[in-house]
Amino acid sequence: MIRSFKTPFTRPQLGAYHHGVMQYHYRDVMCNKSPIDIALYLHLIHAVQPATFIEIGTKFGGSAMMFRDVVRMYDMQTQIVSIDRAPPDVDDRFDGIRFVAGDVMALEQTFEQNAMFDLPRPWILSEDSAHTFDACMAVLEFGAQHLRSGEYLIMEDSVLAELDLADRFDGGPSRALETYLTQHPDIYDIDKTYCDMFGVNATTNPNGYLRKR
Repeated sequence: MIRSFKTPFTRPQLGAYHHGVMQYHYRDVMCNKSPIDIALYLHLIHAVQPATFIEIGTKFGGSAMMFRDVVRMYDMQTQIVSIDRAPPDVDDRFDGIRFVAGDVMALEQTFEQNAMFDLPRPWILSEDSAHTFDACMAVLEFGAQHLRSGEYLIMEDSVLAELDLADRFDGGPSRALETYLTQHPDIYDIDKTYCDMFGVNATTNPNGYLRKR
């Protein structure tokens, strides 16, 4: 058994918080990141100094744009790569971001076809795609095989169960995390430095900041 996914927010607070997240834009592009998790990513990126930041699930590209601006602010040469089944149309706003067409259920193929296994290390891998149990399990297994010790996998939106939305995703990220971490306790550590920075699991990604052992 891993620890609870319960956040410290009341249900009305969490509902209002989630509503705000779903309306959030960055530079006029839909981003859907919570203010707490933006702060956690700022801290994590500075601490890890990733050579490559890989996002799975692009949507409109707002979060990729934000991550690119963060690494530029830190004067880091981090490569930003965003994978989606249907990458957005690219204009000058997305300069410096590499968009890759790929499927979360075929990450090995996507990485091989796009020479992504050669991307410089260390990596941060952010899973923010389909949120289904199968998709999340696929990313956890991919990370187990290909992340190196000390690299991070962020499992987004494991708060869906507490929002009574998990059934839409066959249990979603929290079910996948509980299943995978219980079956494979020696692969990842839940990094409480991030999950608990503002209170125990005060994040939209409870138990979702994973450090590869």
